[in-house]
Amino acid sequence: MKQSIITTLGLGLALAATQAFANTTVEPVVVTAKRFKTTIDTAPVNTTVITAEDIRNSKARNLSQVLELQAGVYVKDLFGITGSKSTADIGGFGASGGHNTLVLVNGRRQNDVDLSGANLASVPLESIARIEIIHGSSTVLYGDNAVSGVINIVTKSGLEQDRTSVSGTAGSFNTRGLDASYSKTFGDTAFYIAADIFNSDGYRVESAFDQVNFVTELSQSKNNWDYGVRINSFDEELELPGALNEPVFLSNPTAAGNINEKAKQRYNVIDFFISGDQFAAELAYSNKDQEAIIFGTTEAELSTLSFTPRFKQNIANHQLIVGIDLYSSALDTKADFGAPSINQSATMRDSYALYASDTFQFGPASSITLGLRRQWVDLEIENTNLSSSTKTMGQRDDAETAWDIGFNHRFSDKIRAYVRWADSFRFPVLDEMYSYFSGTITPLKPQTGHHIETGATFALTNTTSLAVNLFRITLENEIAFDNITFSNINLDPTEHKGVDINLNSQVKQWWQLAFGYGYRKATFRSGTFKDNSIPEVPENKVTWTNIFKLNDQNHFNLDTIYTGKRYFGDDFANVGKKMPSHTLVNLGYTYRVKTWKAQFRIDNIADRNVADQGFYNSFSPNPYFYYPLPGRAYYLTLGAEF
Repeated sequence: MKQSIITTLGLGLALAATQAFANTTVEPVVVTAKRFKTTIDTAPVNTTVITAEDIRNSKARNLSQVLELQAGVYVKDLFGITGSKSTADIGGFGASGGHNTLVLVNGRRQNDVDLSGANLASVPLESIARIEIIHGSSTVLYGDNAVSGVINIVTKSGLEQDRTSVSGTAGSFNTRGLDASYSKTFGDTAFYIAADIFNSDGYRVESAFDQVNFVTELSQSKNNWDYGVRINSFDEELELPGALNEPVFLSNPTAAGNINEKAKQRYNVIDFFISGDQFAAELAYSNKDQEAIIFGTTEAELSTLSFTPRFKQNIANHQLIVGIDLYSSALDTKADFGAPSINQSATMRDSYALYASDTFQFGPASSITLGLRRQWVDLEIENTNLSSSTKTMGQRDDAETAWDIGFNHRFSDKIRAYVRWADSFRFPVLDEMYSYFSGTITPLKPQTGHHIETGATFALTNTTSLAVNLFRITLENEIAFDNITFSNINLDPTEHKGVDINLNSQVKQWWQLAFGYGYRKATFRSGTFKDNSIPEVPENKVTWTNIFKLNDQNHFNLDTIYTGKRYFGDDFANVGKKMPSHTLVNLGYTYRVKTWKAQFRIDNIADRNVADQGFYNSFSPNPYFYYPLPGRAYYLTLGAEF
C-alpha cells in the first residue's frame, strides 16, 4: 500500500503541473547516470548537477560546504573548516551514511574498503568542473556503497581552455590557504594541474590541521576518443580534539575532550583512462597510509588495483551498456594498545562484478530501463596477537545480485516524471569485521535492500523550476556499529523513506534563489527496537540560498541551512533526548575587477553553538556528547584568473 501511494503521488504531481515552458537551455552532460555521457533530460533517475560556476557563486571553500547546500544531502562535518572526516548521507543512514553513499572522482571510487570511507577534502575545489548527484540506488551500475545515491566529482581538463588561476585565503583561527591551477593545450594534447595548501589552528584546542592536495592530468583528444592519465596526491595531519560532554559543550565549546590524539593520512592514486562513444575504461592503482594516536597507536596501509571497462551499443531503439568491475585490495594493519592488545593483521579482498543496463525508447517521450548486476567478493583475514603470538583466521565468500527497473516519461517539453524499482546490496568494509583493539574477526552478512523511487520535474515559468523526489527503502541486515559490544553488527530489518523538494528561480535579473527541503525517516521494522528511529538522522533539512548580482563587479550570497532534531549516535533504544535542531546563516561577498577578485565570507553569522555529530553514552552521569562546529568565522580570499 505504501509503495502504491508513493508511486501515485509522484506521477500525480507531474500530471497536476499546469504552468511550464519549453526549457531551451542545453542540459548539462552527466556521466553518473549511465557511466557514459548523457543528459539530465534522458537520465532515468533524479539527478542534480552543480557546475563550476555554481561553486564559484556559492563562495564555498571546500567540497563539504558545496554539498551541505543540497537539502537532499546531509553532511556530517567534524571540523567545520577543512571538510576532512566529513561524510555525505543521501538516504538517511546516520552513522553509516558515508558507507551507503558512493563518492566518485571522474567515475573512480573514493569509498575505500576500510572504515575511513571517502575523504571529501581530498579534491581541490578549484579542480572541480561539476558535481553530479544521483538521488537513489545505483547499485546496478556501481555496486558497493551506491545504496542511497552517488556523488560524482568531475575534474577540469586542459582540453577545455587555456587557463591560469591563483588565490590565497586567510581567516579566523589562523586559517591560511593557497590554491593554484594551470591548463594548457598543445594541439590535441592537454596538460592540467591544480594544487592547494590549507592549514589552520582550528576552532578548538587541539584541532589544528595541515593539508596538501595535488591533481594533475595529461590527456589527448583524437578521433572522438579521450585518453590520458590522472594523478592525485593528498597529505594531511590532524589533531583530534574528541567529543565534549554537554555541560562543557554549552559553556566552553572550544575546549578539547582529548589531549595529544592525532591522525595522519597520505593518499596517492594514478588513473589511466580512455573514453569514447562506445567504450570507456579506467585502470587505477591507489595507496593509502594512515597513522593515528587514539588511546593507543594504529597504523594501516591500504592498496587497491582496479580495472573497470564498459561497452555501449545502440541497437534499434535500445541503448545497451555492459561492463566489468574488477578490484583487488590489500590492507595491512598494526595496533598497539598495550599488552595483551597488540595486534597485526593482513587482509585480502577481491571483488568481481558483471553488469548490464538496457534503455528502451518507445515513442518520442517514453523509455524503460532494465539493469542487472552480479558481484562476487572473496575475503581473507589473518590476525596475529603479538603479545601471545596467537593467530586468528577469517574467510568469507559472498555473492549478491542487484536489479533495477525504471520508467521515464516526458509529458511535454514542460514536465518529466519517472518511477523506479530496484534491489541493492552492500558488502561490509574490512574493518567493520575486524577489531583493532581485540583482534577479533566477525564476518558479517551483506546488507540487502529493496527500493521504490519516484519523482517529477517541472518548469513552472521561464525562470522557475521545481523538482520533487520520493523514495522508500526496506533493508535486511543493515550494517551498523553497536556501542554495547563495541563491534559492528547486522541490524534487525529497517526502513528508510524520504522526500526531496527543490525550487530554483531567477526572481529578478539581479536575484537568484534556490530553496530545498529534505525529509528523512529511518526506523526499525521489527526486532528489539521495532518502530524506533535510527540515530543521527535529521527528519528535516531546509536550505535557502540567495545570490544577489548587483552588477558585474559586486555579488552577494546569503545562505541559510536548517538541520532538524535527531537522536544522538548509538541511542538505538531512543531512551535519551534528541540533539537540538540548529540554523546556520552564512554571508558572502565578491568584488571582481578585470581578472582579479576579492571574496569575503562570514560563516555562522549568529555565532550559534552547534554540532553535526554527537553520541549517547549511558555510562556517563551526563550521557550526551558533542563534536562542536566553529562559531562565527571570517575569511578573505584574493585571487586572479588569466
